[in-house]
Amino acid sequence: MDKNPNQNSLIGFNEAKKYLEKNTLNSVLCKEPFVKAAFLSKLIEYTDVPIFYLDFDLLYSGYVNSNMLPKKFNVSLFSPSKNDWNYVLKKILMMISNEKSIIIIDSLNGLYNLFDGKNIGRFVNTCIMLLVFVAKESGSSVLVTSLARKKDGEGWVLSPTGRRIVDSKIMTNFYLKKQRSGITIDVIGNNESIINSIKLI
Repeated sequence: MDKNPNQNSLIGFNEAKKYLEKNTLNSVLCKEPFVKAAFLSKLIEYTDVPIFYLDFDLLYSGYVNSNMLPKKFNVSLFSPSKNDWNYVLKKILMMISNEKSIIIIDSLNGLYNLFDGKNIGRFVNTCIMLLVFVAKESGSSVLVTSLARKKDGEGWVLSPTGRRIVDSKIMTNFYLKKQRSGITIDVIGNNESIINSIKLI
């Protein structure tokens, strides 16, 4: 007997989680914001540990506030501004230091747009690596989403700005893509090859 769609989705996400748990830092790349939102909502649905959701794009918050998506008990939702970013960052660092959890940064595009100046890239990278350092101590993980495209000779860049994606040897990269049959996530290796392709939704 064939499994129902929810069972297939759960199996797919459980397989994806094995890769998500290999490294503290994970990058999820995607071309379409609604595909990204669908992935994150399902990931949250299948996750029981505390989730600290930094929503810079305000898409997920909009769905929750309009009751299009349920607000789960284990999700702490933040929509930081430039003025309160330091306060929010310190608060999350304290929370994740004592308990295994997941930190979702949605998205890298939105985090960059929060600030201005010449050294934004260095500042953003420092904030992310600080989260990763504390998360590693508690067995937590940091998931950074990006609306991105692959550019010849440069690798993955943010859309539409063309800014380079955060790159780290301790990071696992994933690529979300929408197909006729649903949403698939590709696990990307160090040489840009696809290690595994997992059907999610």
